[in-house]
Amino acid sequence: MWCWRLIGASLLLLLALQVQAAQIKNLKSEAEVIPPRIELFAKYSITLNPDLEDALKNGLTLPFVYEFKLSKPRMYAWYRQVAEGFGPNAQLTQRLSYQPLTKQYRIATGGVARHFGSLEEALLALGQIKNWSVLDGSDIAAEDFAGRLRLRLDSSKLPKTYQVSTIGNTNWQLESGWSDIQLRRNGEAEAVQ
Repeated sequence: MWCWRLIGASLLLLLALQVQAAQIKNLKSEAEVIPPRIELFAKYSITLNPDLEDALKNGLTLPFVYEFKLSKPRMYAWYRQVAEGFGPNAQLTQRLSYQPLTKQYRIATGGVARHFGSLEEALLALGQIKNWSVLDGSDIAAEDFAGRLRLRLDSSKLPKTYQVSTIGNTNWQLESGWSDIQLRRNGEAEAVQ
C-alpha cells in the first residue's frame, strides 16, 4: 500500500515540476519572398519558470534572440554560413525587463520600446514577430527558398554573475529549437495572430 502512495506522490511531484518548467514552443514560422529581401513572420508561446520571473522582477533584463538560418539554395546558404562564421544569417535581439515604478513590463528592440501591463501580455508580444526583413539584397526566388528559425534566451548577454550561475542550470536554458519556415504564397495576407 505504501508503494502506491510513494508512486502517486512521485507522479504529483513530477507533474508540479513540469508545470513550473520554462519553455518556448514554436506555433508558426512563415516567410514571404519579396525580392530583394525575405520577410519572416513567427509566433511562439513563451512560459517562464519562477526563477526567471523572480530575476525579472528583481531588475534583471532577459535578452531573447530570434535567429534565422538559410538552408536553401544550398550553395548560397553555404556561402553565407562561411562568410558569417557558421553562425545564424540574421539575429534580432529583444530585451524583456520590468519597471517597478510604473509596474509595467518593457520590451526593447533596438531603440524602440513597448510597455505592457502584465507579464502575459509582454510574453505574447515577445513571442510574435512580423515583417522581419532578412537577407536584404538577395535575389532568391520563392521556389528556391528554405530556412529555419528559433527563439532563445541568450544567456551570453546576461551580466557575468548570472552567466556563471546559469552554466548547467536547466532553469535558465530556454530555447525553442530550430523549426522549418513555411513559405507564404502570393495573396496570403493572413497576419500571424
